[in-house]
Amino acid sequence: MAEDRGWTNFFFKRGIAGDDFLSKFLGGIASIFEGGDEEQTGRRVRNELKRILDCDDVSLYVYDTTIKPSAAEGDWVLSVRTGFGEGNTVCQQDALSLPELEPGKPVPFDDDLAQRAAMKAIALAFEEDAFYGCDIEKEIVLLKDPKPEDDLGSGDLSVLAIPLRFEKRVGRVTERTRVGVLTLFKTPVRRELGEVEGSLRSLLACALVAPSCQLKDPVTGMFTESFLRTELDRQVSMFELTQGKLRGGFVVGMVDALKVYKQTLESSARIDPNNVSAKVSEVLSGVGAAVIRRATEHSLNAGSVYRGGLAGRIGNEGFGVVLPLLQPGELCMWAVNLSKDVINTHFQGERHLGSGDVTVSLRVIPFARGKADELWGLAMRALEDIERQQLRARRDDEELRKVVNQIRVFHAGKWITTREYVNRTTG
Repeated sequence: MAEDRGWTNFFFKRGIAGDDFLSKFLGGIASIFEGGDEEQTGRRVRNELKRILDCDDVSLYVYDTTIKPSAAEGDWVLSVRTGFGEGNTVCQQDALSLPELEPGKPVPFDDDLAQRAAMKAIALAFEEDAFYGCDIEKEIVLLKDPKPEDDLGSGDLSVLAIPLRFEKRVGRVTERTRVGVLTLFKTPVRRELGEVEGSLRSLLACALVAPSCQLKDPVTGMFTESFLRTELDRQVSMFELTQGKLRGGFVVGMVDALKVYKQTLESSARIDPNNVSAKVSEVLSGVGAAVIRRATEHSLNAGSVYRGGLAGRIGNEGFGVVLPLLQPGELCMWAVNLSKDVINTHFQGERHLGSGDVTVSLRVIPFARGKADELWGLAMRALEDIERQQLRARRDDEELRKVVNQIRVFHAGKWITTREYVNRTTG
């Protein structure tokens, strides 16, 4: 029998206790890893841990090294990325506050003191890389490495702060970095999870760190949105540094009416409903491959091949490509050729679509003087407009055909067709 010690004794979930608990617990952890971006992963951490551990709520305090704390905050600051109290912060100074509140020594209850004691527990968990709890009933007690016998009588622990750290073995060295603090509220005092205690912190830390440091999207093969933005910032800075001599541009696009394609597979293409998601993923992979090929193997005049593009996924259905050095006219031809590439890539059930093919809508933005954030904002608004138009027209095949497979170029503050652009720039 496992020794009764450590924070894991506090976990108890009615309805999933027993022989199958471990499988359901690991299923919850697997679901967390299936989250997409940082925000979605954070939501899954909250939902799955509330379900498994039967706590009232969860807060995920994240350490962001890019945020510089003020002199009054100390050397570090954590902010709630997801869960209860989103946007709240704790800092090193919170760990140093309330010197009269010592671990294991109860003090009389006071509303303000109770709140500050909870913050101190969270801050200490991060500062000392140790488990801290705070039980708040008729008295307030701060607890280090809390045990069931520390409960003041209600049967649950008011606050349980679990420090998260990312670890990676490199040769004989284990590299570590602090990720943040997972805070559980009103966790029932029962249940031994000694078998998984040692790995839970690392699993959660890996799940949280992965989206922020991942370079490529595993489904489309394109780079992640965060890396795409980094490259866009770099190229716009180069454009500014050369006073526009570098040229280049940004092309964003979206797989047209992907939800309509999914509905078509379910209703008309005689596809097993269990396989529909796989077929939609094949579209995303196929379009991603076409975008990458065009970004890195684009034929120019006189047999030259352009290999300088960088493609990244944006959201669920969108993508963007940074294309340094290309002239505005070359950007337009790049977009036209990509549109043809996607049409020439065939997918199961696409013949049932109103257009007869899976297509993409594209927006071409030649670099201009300004900030990268402004260019990104313009691109995101363009994708939102595409999605809005297609949602309005999705129930009418004729109307939908009018708003898919479109290419527009941003010129003189307006979106115009490629033909209009050629006429304005060569006339």
